[in-house]
Amino acid sequence: MKEIIFSLAPMEGITGYVYRNALAACYGGVARFYSPFISPGHAGAGITKRDRRDILPENNTGLHLIPQLLTNNAEDFLFAAGILRDYGYTELNLNLGCPSGTVTAKKKGSGFLSEREALRRFFECVFEKLPSDMKLGVKTRLGVKDPAEFPAILEIYNDFPLSELIVHPRVQKEFYRGTVHLDAFALAADGTTMPLGYNGDLIDEADIDRIRERFPSVSHIMLGRGLLRDPMLAARYLRRLRGEEMPCEEEEKRQRRAFHAALLDGYGKSFLYENATLCRMKEVWDYLGLAFPEHERAVRELKKSKTLSEYEVRAEQLLTL
Repeated sequence: MKEIIFSLAPMEGITGYVYRNALAACYGGVARFYSPFISPGHAGAGITKRDRRDILPENNTGLHLIPQLLTNNAEDFLFAAGILRDYGYTELNLNLGCPSGTVTAKKKGSGFLSEREALRRFFECVFEKLPSDMKLGVKTRLGVKDPAEFPAILEIYNDFPLSELIVHPRVQKEFYRGTVHLDAFALAADGTTMPLGYNGDLIDEADIDRIRERFPSVSHIMLGRGLLRDPMLAARYLRRLRGEEMPCEEEEKRQRRAFHAALLDGYGKSFLYENATLCRMKEVWDYLGLAFPEHERAVRELKKSKTLSEYEVRAEQLLTL
């Protein structure tokens, strides 16, 4: 099979700059990173200090980071685009996939997909005024209630010069439940000429192979929970694809320990209080712990840690198993 581009999906609270840098340094394999969504508000009023720190170039040295914006207002988008351009970014991503009720109630994220005429006007305004050196891609769901909504949505996307289209083949009301609608995704694979990305339910290499074999036009795989569970997934897949030597069990253990140490150090420097570092590391283990199915009890005990020092002892025990 041909080479493939892997990216890390934006996940609020997890995939910030500390996580991105640790993943790139310890594993590699991921060519693109997307920031957790920034909700710009009017005249950039919604862009927080945390948002700015997360996308600062000095916090993302050597990474191909694409900031993701969450808005249904073209002028707000363009104002934020100007701020991000000043930071040196030339490509943005519009979030049309978030299924959260608090987001969709405001007709943002996947909720914007129910307002197709407004969505078309949004793109018309953005592409009329977006600086010529900036690109815009989209991460989308199939619709709000029914996959049958997708053809009309895809028609809108095809009418604009999007740099890429990343599709999570579920509708908003499904959140992450049930199976993905691959027949609906096929409409994008067959019905668009723009670069196409796939996201959704990719837990292991076999899952990636199945998508690539069925949809050879897919040039980009966005990994989310599967990569958080197995941070070596992308790198291991690329090694196999290139015919390179596969990592042995001891190498994987060493890399996992180095990755954990990089996260612990990064969060320790990022947060003022140890408890914040402890809470963030526990969030990481919500996913990483799934790689230890035979040690569920040890993972549960780790997540009960009351202090950072207690956590470090339990984490070291797990990481040497």
